Amino acid sequence: MSHKIFVHDKQTVRIFPLGGIGNVTKNMYVYEYRLDGQLVDILLVDCGIGFPDETMYGVDLVIPDASYLLNKKDKIRAFILTHGHDDHIGALPYVLPKLPSFPIYATKLTAGFAEAKIREFGIGSKISVLPFTGTLTIGPFKITPVHVTHSIPDAANFVIETPIGIFYHGSDFKFDLTPPDNFPSELGKIAAAGEKGVLCLLSDSLGSERSGYTLSERIIEETIESEVRKCGGKLLFATQSSNISRIQQAVNVALQHNRKIAFVGRSMDQNSEVARRLGYLSIPESAIVHDKQILRLPDNLLFIIVAGSQGQTDSALARIARGEHKFVKLRDADTVILSADPIPGNENAVHELVDALTQGGARVSYSEVMEDLHVSGHGSQQDLRLMLSLTKPKFMLPIGGTYRHMVAYQKLAVEMGHDRSSVLIPGEGEVLEFSATHRPRVVERIETEQIMLDGLGVGDVGAIVLRDRRTLASEGIVVIMVPVEKSINRVRGEPDIVSRGFVYMKDSGAIVAEMKQIVNRHLRLKKGKIFDWHFIRRNIEEEVSRFLFKETGRKPLIVPVVIEV
Repeated sequence: MSHKIFVHDKQTVRIFPLGGIGNVTKNMYVYEYRLDGQLVDILLVDCGIGFPDETMYGVDLVIPDASYLLNKKDKIRAFILTHGHDDHIGALPYVLPKLPSFPIYATKLTAGFAEAKIREFGIGSKISVLPFTGTLTIGPFKITPVHVTHSIPDAANFVIETPIGIFYHGSDFKFDLTPPDNFPSELGKIAAAGEKGVLCLLSDSLGSERSGYTLSERIIEETIESEVRKCGGKLLFATQSSNISRIQQAVNVALQHNRKIAFVGRSMDQNSEVARRLGYLSIPESAIVHDKQILRLPDNLLFIIVAGSQGQTDSALARIARGEHKFVKLRDADTVILSADPIPGNENAVHELVDALTQGGARVSYSEVMEDLHVSGHGSQQDLRLMLSLTKPKFMLPIGGTYRHMVAYQKLAVEMGHDRSSVLIPGEGEVLEFSATHRPRVVERIETEQIMLDGLGVGDVGAIVLRDRRTLASEGIVVIMVPVEKSINRVRGEPDIVSRGFVYMKDSGAIVAEMKQIVNRHLRLKKGKIFDWHFIRRNIEEEVSRFLFKETGRKPLIVPVVIEV
């Protein structure tokens, strides 16, 4: 559902997120080309997952809300993907089945990761490889990929030429002059776009609060080397499973110390296999061990590269920390390296993981207590200034950060001489329209929801389910069971009351007795057969809830249940 604010005509391009502006994760952007106010073509950029916050009990993932696109399916021309991190491609298996078949383009490694991900779900979509030497024309959009350094090889920005001007889609980047793969950012391409004239720069803003340049990824290898020298047992190295550059550095150190390498965790195993097959990860087959071989080798000959650096409860590293992994058991001489900073909002999960690993006997090294264990893949203030200098945009739209990052980016741009009003910070769901004749402005507000995934499926967890889960976690549950003889639809016997996480029932006889009186009172009001059980249940729930709050100051989840006997 959307609320129209303005109507425009002639050639226009509208840009808005279905995730990614005001959020660090869940990246998905819509570019719309319109003629005389009518939608003609849609280009989609990225389709990533997000992580649940602490209030989303039982939620595994959050994905973009693609419902806006459902009645515009015939206008979608293509998907283009910037790089292979999950916050940019992880939602493809959940979003693609809702949409018609259309081309998907990505650079070589990104295409490999994305194809492996959707193949897991039985989706047969083919992803076409877009080389950095090529260009792509999709309707009114001419797209040129630009190689940029990030925390994964083959990361791309896109120069998107349209009839009204050039948009530079500057998703996650930094300017690493000494990257591990020796493939630095294509500064010449970026400058060439700036010389043509960039109407709007959509720029990564996550590092806008950090001064200077972001450090080179290459410094990590020396730190890993230092940790391995000190480790007398197994070394467990945890990082983002798509961070192939860092995994290669870990592999290099392991080989230097004659340690066998095990990839543990589904995503780590899958991504390392794809990267090796495509030539982005170099490791001799003889150096790799699997499953039961891990148990047979001495600990000081093992280097385990494991998934779960963000503290995900179902990850391989979390299972190792809990002592539940089949092949990897922690011992006192072991070292665990967490080579990743927590995603904003995920700090508590990571700290709990560190505690669990420490309790398991391991020495844990992580970025909060040891420098140079992690280097950001996002540009700091000087990187962002360089991008601004090269592209020379008329307008700027900070992306990939929270609101505070967007404001910090705006301040940085103003310091460089840009007008404050040229840095666009849209509100939630606001659609920006660009044309050759007027300033960009908000023309529509798209209503999107948090689409949450758990074991039940996609979108089955809504606000009511979350509310009940929060109540269960904080207040407990009271189940009131009323026996009813089905053949005559009459109550038979006394109600039974069961509580979990609320009060200890054996010590709360007076409270239980009063609850039973409330239930019986409502049942007596209905003489003879009872047909409107919904009405009865609602009244019981409301009155018991009021009584318990008055007596205990708590509001547990009340669940009246009719038991047929």
